[in-house]
Amino acid sequence: MEILSFSLRVLGADGKNTGGRSEPGRGKYLHRMADRPRNEDWWLASDGKWYPPELAPGAERPDGGGGVRGPETTAISRRLTNAVSILVAIASGSLAVSSFFGFRYASELNALGDDALAVGRDPTATELAFAGWVFLGGLVFMIAAVTSVVWVYTASRAGDARGAADRRWRGGWTIGSWVIPVANLVLPKLVFNELEKVFQVPFLGVSIEDEWLSEERTQLADLWWALWVASSVVSLGGWFVAPSETESGAVLASGITITSLTMMITATSGVFFVMVVRRIYVFSTR
Repeated sequence: MEILSFSLRVLGADGKNTGGRSEPGRGKYLHRMADRPRNEDWWLASDGKWYPPELAPGAERPDGGGGVRGPETTAISRRLTNAVSILVAIASGSLAVSSFFGFRYASELNALGDDALAVGRDPTATELAFAGWVFLGGLVFMIAAVTSVVWVYTASRAGDARGAADRRWRGGWTIGSWVIPVANLVLPKLVFNELEKVFQVPFLGVSIEDEWLSEERTQLADLWWALWVASSVVSLGGWFVAPSETESGAVLASGITITSLTMMITATSGVFFVMVVRRIYVFSTR
């Protein structure tokens, strides 16, 4: 029985010689495989294909050179991912509360009419709550934005460590894409498109080369970006109705309403952003 058990382990489930090795989880990404050995150290897996020694179970992975890296460099930082998730969640929650008080404040302004602009008028509780939550939400949003850019940059570096070839939106683009006027409505999404595709390819210890090009971006990321662009467009519209000291309370109420709508859309966008970030992180751990 012991001899039979050993023979089954050596031959594998389909009776083909694997040299005592169980094949690694390769999925559909069978790069570097062949129908016949390309070198004497290649080994035969249970699927009848030959693989290089670096794909053998238990094989040592060099920590540098040749596009081969260890999991500590090819996976996105879990701690940084959690930090981004928490900060964006807090910012989104704060903006959502701000939006709630903003709509209430706008309703009060409409009720006050021109008296809303009266000099010396005491602020209402709703007005104070609105101002306080806007300040908190804006502060956390800025911290979350900086942390998110750092996350994108480190994620791009992890993609480089996987040996992804023919990438365009990497390196400095992961930072500069957010600060270029007008272009920042498009470029950051292109950066995320690449990251999604790169990390959808499981890393097996060898360079993924151009395999990521055949992957598709997710609809989840498209929805996040559509909401983000929508919030920017609505915010831009608010500039055209921004009240001055001589305008009516109704105009001021319109400006507050648009601001509140912008914050509500931004908060929703933040929820989807966290989902996209965590999805890419999970991909990177495979």
